[in-house]
Amino acid sequence: MPPGLNPEEWDRRLAELALPAPSPLLQSWAWGEVQARSGWRVERLELPGGGLASVQLRGRSPLERAYVPRGPVPATEAALADLARWAAERGLARLRVEPEAGPELVPVLRGLGFRPSPQVQPQYTMVLNLHDEEETLASFNRGTRYNIRLAAKRGVTVEEDADAPEMAQQAAASASRQHIRLPAAGYYGLLLDLLPWCRTYVARVEGEAVAAMLVVHHAGRGYYMFSGANGRHRELKPVYAAKWEAIRAAIHGGCRDYDLWGVPPGPDRTHPWYGLWEFKSGFNGELVEYAGCWDLVLGELRHGLSEASEKARRRLGRLLRRGD
Repeated sequence: MPPGLNPEEWDRRLAELALPAPSPLLQSWAWGEVQARSGWRVERLELPGGGLASVQLRGRSPLERAYVPRGPVPATEAALADLARWAAERGLARLRVEPEAGPELVPVLRGLGFRPSPQVQPQYTMVLNLHDEEETLASFNRGTRYNIRLAAKRGVTVEEDADAPEMAQQAAASASRQHIRLPAAGYYGLLLDLLPWCRTYVARVEGEAVAAMLVVHHAGRGYYMFSGANGRHRELKPVYAAKWEAIRAAIHGGCRDYDLWGVPPGPDRTHPWYGLWEFKSGFNGELVEYAGCWDLVLGELRHGLSEASEKARRRLGRLLRRGD
């Protein structure tokens, strides 16, 4: 911890540095606490120029690598240069950043020696401005409004709770159909326990849980982080019911906007995430593009060995999960 910066002071400074935007959720103190219990070592840096960076670390010297999600704050050339100097002095094999800034930052990153890397967090999202319920609902497209009303008319109910097991069960059903990996119940439990405001929304048809999502509120913004559905009663539009209930809660919770958290760059039917575009675009949020994920490699050999070590760790983890 930087001298004199406790959790409250960290988040306060982060909010000041991020203005006029909301401070990044993934740089908050509480998010770091979740990652510290999920296999990362977390260090919070007060950079020489006054910026902040919550850094997630794995591996040991000389193969240590760092990841800074949605940081540093502010996402400026000076802060990135400070962070790069820290990484070099520490002897890291690699520094990875995903700044919360637009594509205008790309030339700066290239100039500092960073190179593009596959995304960890979504490079594109949609952010929905929130008003009162009536005005917000009216801003959705016609099909989305119809599906929300259909779910209510057909008796779909939604429970706001902190139900990590149900969230995990619904997410696992989606992951199996889509051949993707989503977190287990333990990770959802950490989010629900450690983030100041985190809830699940479980949609039910005649008492049967059929869809769930996990939402976070931070710095005046709602975040749609995870969702899943078992595919039953899809014709009753339970996912729309859960989504609308989560947006209503964000409105009444004082959020100014709502981040739909990840879409493809446009309505490309060949894109593997096209289904997400079709669903999320119906809420008529503003498309936001970030600079993307960038690596500063500080030693090619050490970086290669570090990457091989990380791949072996992941393979072992998958094998152990299969054996459970």
